[in-house]
Amino acid sequence: MIRRTSVLCPMMLVLMAPIRACAQGGGEGFASELRTLTTARQAGSGGVALEDPWRQGSYADVTSVALSSGLRWFGLGIQGGGGSGFRVGSDGFVFSSPAMTRTLDQPDGSYGGEGGTFRPVEWGARVTGQWTLRDSRSWRFAVLGRIIGMNQHLADVNRIGVGGAVGAQAQRVLDAGRMLTLWGMAGPLGWGAGHLFAGDITAGAALLANRSQGFLGGAEGYALGAEGEWQTENVMDGGAGLSYWFGRPTGSGSTFFVRLGVRYQQGNVAAVQPRGGLGFLWRSAEQWGFQFDYAIAPLGELGWLHYATLGIRFSPTRR
Repeated sequence: MIRRTSVLCPMMLVLMAPIRACAQGGGEGFASELRTLTTARQAGSGGVALEDPWRQGSYADVTSVALSSGLRWFGLGIQGGGGSGFRVGSDGFVFSSPAMTRTLDQPDGSYGGEGGTFRPVEWGARVTGQWTLRDSRSWRFAVLGRIIGMNQHLADVNRIGVGGAVGAQAQRVLDAGRMLTLWGMAGPLGWGAGHLFAGDITAGAALLANRSQGFLGGAEGYALGAEGEWQTENVMDGGAGLSYWFGRPTGSGSTFFVRLGVRYQQGNVAAVQPRGGLGFLWRSAEQWGFQFDYAIAPLGELGWLHYATLGIRFSPTRR
């Protein structure tokens, strides 16, 4: 049993933010710590977006994240745009929880008894834009911008946080079937003491390859990559993963996915999180498609995180 006014914090923040916020008042500062919303595809590969790092194609996703203790997170994401120029994506979430017992602290930090029950409410959203500045046969370069916002209501407080982030991507075509993607982003941005600063800085790389003849004799492919995140409190976060598929994700028919990865979150209830997942995609001859993905991650004494994403693909992803 976790005894403090932050009894909720370790369970909520494992979904969206580092545990360190618990030391800042039982999660009251969580609205300023919004983390990236994660689909089952990304969760299964160590939290790294491997299969479409360039953000292309058009789709709609519905995601559910469930913790064994009964906590639930629901998200909706859409993305689209005009060719390789400007495109935009938006996603949002709502967090639900069963009623929880509120525990109190004494001035010296010791256990101060119980103070009734409460039911937390959280919701948030973000909008991401990508503008491709160069698109040639050998490489592409784009700049990224993001606006994020969140509302959090706990027992006695209500917090609203809004922030922005900026970044860039580059993709290099290595040969007919392989591409290397690099990315970086800084945010949420702020201003203080006469200096511009960012809450965290993320950088990563991914290699994607398609094979005309794989282990089973048909079309297959894989993506592997890693990313690291440095936060201003000198807290490190990062992940690495592999995704392998059987079929052609951009062609008609069925494609099966297998994903493995690991995520490290310094100070979290489970600092090292091995992860895995499976997925299935079906596309029609007209290139409309449906996809279902599932991923799981252990969370120490709190149980297991279960991710499930159901999506509609409106157009093929170019490789």
